Parts: sequence; structure tokens; C-alpha cells
Amino acid sequence: MRPRDSVAQAPVDNGKKPRRPPKKRARASDVDRHQQNVEVVKSGARRAKWQPRPGKLAALMNLPLDVLFEVFGHLNPLDILRLARTTKEFRRVLMHRSSMSVWKNARDNVPNMPDCPPFWTEPHYANLAFDPHCHECGAPGVRNVDWRIGRRICTKCSKTCMVDAYHGASVISGLVPSKYGKRGRLLFYRKDVEEVQNNLHVLAGSDGLEAYREERRAFVKEMETQAKVLEAWAASQAKDRSDQLEDARRDRKTAIIERLTEIGWGDEIEHIPYTDDLSHHRLVKQPTRLTDRIWNNIKNDMIKYMEEMRTRRLERERKALLIARKRTAIGVLRSYKVTHLPFTDVMPEAVDFCSFPEVNEIVESPTETEVTETSFADVASRMDDLVHSWRTRIHSQLRARVKDNLLFSGRRRARAERVTPDPLYEEYVESLGATFDAKGKTKEVSLPVPDDAEIDQIIPLAITVFRCKTCTPSIGLPGDLSDTEYDDFLDILGGRQNRSIPLFYPKVMGHSCLTRSRTLPWDYSAMDDPNFRIDFPMSTRTKWNTHLLQVDEEASKAARTVVEACGEDPLITTATKMDELDPRLVCLDCVKWSKHEVNQGEVPVFAWRSAVQHRMREHRPDRQPVKWKKLEGELLEESNRNAREMHKFTQIFDFQPFRISTNLQASHGIEEPAENEDYYKEYEAPQGRRSVFKPSDSTVTLQMERPPHVPLPGHGFLFYDEDDEDDDEDYGDYDEDDFYFGNSFFPLF
Repeated sequence: MRPRDSVAQAPVDNGKKPRRPPKKRARASDVDRHQQNVEVVKSGARRAKWQPRPGKLAALMNLPLDVLFEVFGHLNPLDILRLARTTKEFRRVLMHRSSMSVWKNARDNVPNMPDCPPFWTEPHYANLAFDPHCHECGAPGVRNVDWRIGRRICTKCSKTCMVDAYHGASVISGLVPSKYGKRGRLLFYRKDVEEVQNNLHVLAGSDGLEAYREERRAFVKEMETQAKVLEAWAASQAKDRSDQLEDARRDRKTAIIERLTEIGWGDEIEHIPYTDDLSHHRLVKQPTRLTDRIWNNIKNDMIKYMEEMRTRRLERERKALLIARKRTAIGVLRSYKVTHLPFTDVMPEAVDFCSFPEVNEIVESPTETEVTETSFADVASRMDDLVHSWRTRIHSQLRARVKDNLLFSGRRRARAERVTPDPLYEEYVESLGATFDAKGKTKEVSLPVPDDAEIDQIIPLAITVFRCKTCTPSIGLPGDLSDTEYDDFLDILGGRQNRSIPLFYPKVMGHSCLTRSRTLPWDYSAMDDPNFRIDFPMSTRTKWNTHLLQVDEEASKAARTVVEACGEDPLITTATKMDELDPRLVCLDCVKWSKHEVNQGEVPVFAWRSAVQHRMREHRPDRQPVKWKKLEGELLEESNRNAREMHKFTQIFDFQPFRISTNLQASHGIEEPAENEDYYKEYEAPQGRRSVFKPSDSTVTLQMERPPHVPLPGHGFLFYDEDDEDDDEDYGDYDEDDFYFGNSFFPLF
């Protein structure tokens, strides 16, 4: 144990000296280390493991300065700038004022580069012009130089280091360089603004303030002048660089084409369309020279691409062959149609005809098989049977569409909280032996499903009115939104006018919208196919379909009142029979009372189709039913005498009469065109989109009792009736939306 006395113990001398800390090794400077590397390179001695490997340019600084400057004079400014950043020795030499000639010679190596502005040094000028780094954060890849403020700033830093012109900025606006940002905003560099503001604050009240202002104004003016020159040079450099890259890409493409031609792809390259040109390929559009090594790396990919191009070429040739065969097939259809003019039934168009199995089999025959008009001889001999089968198929589609409309309308009524009695629907349901609750209470209605025979009896009736959702949308809604399911919503708006054109069977089968698509196909090459092509804006041909048709309930109710006014039974009277009767009716709700006779008024006269359309266009559906009167005897004769002159060619397919006459005269030299020879009337007439709505054929004068609310002749109007607000309207004055103007002409086929 250690003794507890306070006497100090004498040191024991064991003959050993105390250890001293080791001396620190002197750290060699970069210059000394560089000198060591130079000596190692000169002597060829092996370096110690702890020593860094000497660079390839280690002995460069041992050269005489005049030789060194001569070498530097062949470099670009960016090369000199990067060399100055390698070692301290290079930086010491290149950043010295005596090396000014090195920077100038390097700048002369850049074509048309302006001289260094007097307010910048050569290294600063080279750094600004060529080094693509942000001057704030050092981020790489900043290509744009703001010459007006003398800086290269990235997008991220510009949000913080650039300030907008603010209130009071006019004090420094001429003293600080600025640039224009987005939307014409004037932007300043924040540090420049702070520096100028501090100097103005320090010099406030002194004699040097105005001199400082003049100095800054001269500097800003000189900088703006230099910026214009530098911006023009930078734009020229960018264009030259773009041209160089384009030349490099062109040379690479030429070299690749030569390599592909050597291995047998030359003919295939000549058939490549512009859309698949080799210049668009990622391996071809690179701006690097094609070497043997690069070609060996991309050879397999290029061969694979050429095989794909060959496959596409064969597909294009096959498609062109099918198009040529379809033109031949359409010639058979055209000849058949010409022999059946005027049309008494709906005819198939090119899309439907080419889809017939008998026709499609010939069109799709192998490529090596030759197809001519004689190939369709069997089809031509069976055209009557083929067309009859097609009409049966499309009639089945129409039957299914009508059935869906009836069931949908019934389900909508069943879902309603209060069932509104509908005489037409009640009569139809009762005729099928079902019950219908019209007390207004919520009740699940078991709807009968009509069979095909019953639907076939409903379709031809004059009270079965169709409408097209494309050519007659409700209140401007798109065609696909004006379906029956939106009727409840539209009724809430109030006062909805149905501007639809009533369509009746059998003419509805030839409605043009059933074989037209209002959108262009994604594949524009399909526009060359005679199946789909049509000289009509934003339209193509499609197969016959009924997805745009629906039963118009309101128009059906209007047609019922018209048929009943003619003394016919709505449940058995067809539209064809009404056309044969061709009755004339007057609207008793549109009387224009005489200003001279008490019980005398003038009323418009309508054909039965125009009467239905008049009801839908001019009278709100929530009012009382329109009162009609059928003209007979002397009134009918008066109507015929007053009838307006009708245009002879009103319903010509796709063209208004004057357009047909002009086209035939200008394009074909036909002065007096003949119907069914130079043109034909479409099967859809006298209804459809191209039908011009005639408000009335004529007017007649009736003797009838004047209602109490109508003022007597010579008296003022003390009562205003909303229904009479359009009584003085000129029925011939309608806006352009009420008419359809075609701008294409279809050849006769």
C-alpha cells in the first residue's frame, strides 16, 4: 500500500530517459508535391505507394512560358477556364494579368465572338458565356444566359434572387440592370438592388451622390448596349450549333443507310413512309459519328426495325389492294341502284354492302388472287335476295330499338312518385290486357313485354314518331345527351321547345344519320377507303344502326291529335295512308283576327307532317292540346289557290336545289339536269334533316266567333295573351339553325 506520510519520495533513477513526442512531419505544399511529381516523371523512378499518381499533364508546367502560352492559344475559353481550376499552379499562372493574351487568343478561336465588355474581366466573360452552371447554387445544365444582368441563374434561384419592380422602383430603375420576365414584368437582381440602395444611403446629402448616379446610369446604358450584341451572338451560336447537330445526325443516318444497304435492306428503305422515316429512330437521330463499334452495338436493333417496316409495308399493300377491290364491289352496288330508281325502299350503302358475307369473302380473298368485276358476277345475280335479307336485319334492329324505348318509358313512369295518366300509353297497355293505376299513387307496375308481331303493328302507325339525337338535340345539348332519360330534367327547365324533325316509318329507315358518324376515325388512312369516305365535313360512313333513334313521346301525342282531327283511327292509321290522304289542316290556336270583320280570321294551313312539326315547334307541351280543323270543300280549294309555289328539288340528297344545278353546270356541263339520270331524290324525303320546314302551305279565311278576350276591330288591345305574341310573325323568316345546308355532292349510285 501507498504510505500515508507526507514525505515526498525521491525519484528512482533506472537509467532510462523520458520519451519525447515525435516531431510532426512538414506538410508539403501543392507546389512542392507538383514539383515532386515532375521529378518522378522526369527520372522515371518508382513512386511510393502513399504518393498520388502523377497526372498526364504534370510536366506541362515545366515548359517555358512562351511555349506554354502557345499551347494555350489553341484552346477554347472554356478549356482555359477548366484548366485554371485544376491546380493552384495553373490558376496562379492563368489568372495573372500577364496571361491576358492567352484568354484573348482563346476567345479569337470562337467565331464572331464579341470583345470582352469593359466592365468584365476575360475569365468572368468566359465563365458567363460558356460554363453552364448557375452562378447562385452551382447547379449544372443552365443553358440560358441573362446578358442584361450579366448572370446565369437557374429557374429555382430566380424565384429568390430576382425581385419585381415595386412602388418606388423608379428611383433605382435606371441605376440597376434589369430584364423582362413573364407577362412583361421588370425584374432586378436582388444583390444589385441592395448594393445600389446602400450606396445611395451612404452618399445621401453628399456631393458625390449625383456623380454616382451618373456613373450608374452610364454603366446600365453600356450594359444594355452590350447585351443586345451578345444576345444576337448567342442566338447565332445556338443556330450554328443546331445546324452542326443536324449535320451530324444526317451524316449518321447516311452511314446507317449504307450499312443496311450492304446487308440487303436497300429496297425496303426506299418504301419507308415519312411517318416511319429512319431519322425518327432513337438510334439514328443521335448527333454522334457512326463507328464500327457503334454499328456493331446497334446492328441487331436496326435489323429488327427494318423487319417491322417490312411488315407494315405488306399491311399497307394489303390495305390498298382491299380498297381497290371494294371500289370494284361498289360499282356492282351502284349499277344495281341505278336500275331501281326511283327508290321505293331503303337501299344499303357501301359499308353495309361490303360487309355482306358473299361480298366480303371475295374482297378478303388471298393477295395473289386477281379480283375483277367478273368475280362479283354471282353477287350481282343475287342482289335482290341479298338486299332483302339486309332489310330484314335492319328492320329487326328497329324493332328492338322501339321495344327498348317502350320498356324504358314504362319503367320511368313506374319509378315516378306520382303517375301522370298518359292516354296513349294507357290505351296501349290496356290493349295488351294489363291493368294501369292512374290514381296518382306510388305503385310497382308490372309491365307487359310486347312481342315482335305487336311491335311490327306499332312501328308503321302515324302516331309512332321517331327523332334523331344527332340532328335534333334538345336545347343545344349534344346528341348523346338528349335521350329519353333526360326528359324529366329538361321539363324542370320549363318552356322547352322540341325542335326535332318528326320521322315516320318507313322513310325513317333511310335517315342519313343512321349511316353517318359525326367524328373522324383515328386512322386517317381509312379516309381513302371508299367504304368510309364521304365528302362531308367531320363525317364518315358507318354501317346502318339505330343507336341515334328514339321514339318521341311528345311528337307522338301531337300526331295523335292530327290523325284524330282528320277523322282517322290512330291505332290503325299508318303514315303511308296519311301521305295518300294528304289532308290539309288549320291551327285554330294561331288565328290572326281581322281588323275589319268581327267574326273573321286568317289561319295557316298545314299538311299533316307540317302540322305535327308546327305543334312541336310553336306550342309549348305543357299547354292544352292544339285545336285542328280539317279543310274540306271550298276551304280546301281556297287553300290550294293560295298555296305558295314549291321548289321542285327540295328533297334532293345532300344538296339544296340551287347547289345541284350549279354543280352539274360547272363540273359536268349539264344545263338542264334530269331526275333519276343526273341526280336522284333520296328515299328519306319528304322528311329528315335536309327537309326545309315550311310553317304552312297557305292561309285561309274562316268565319268563326271572336273570343271575348280578343279586342273588337278598332279597339285597343286591353288584354295580352302569351299564345298570341307570335301571331304577326312572318312564317317565312326563320333563323339559319332551322335549315340544313349541305356542302357536298354525291355521285349517282
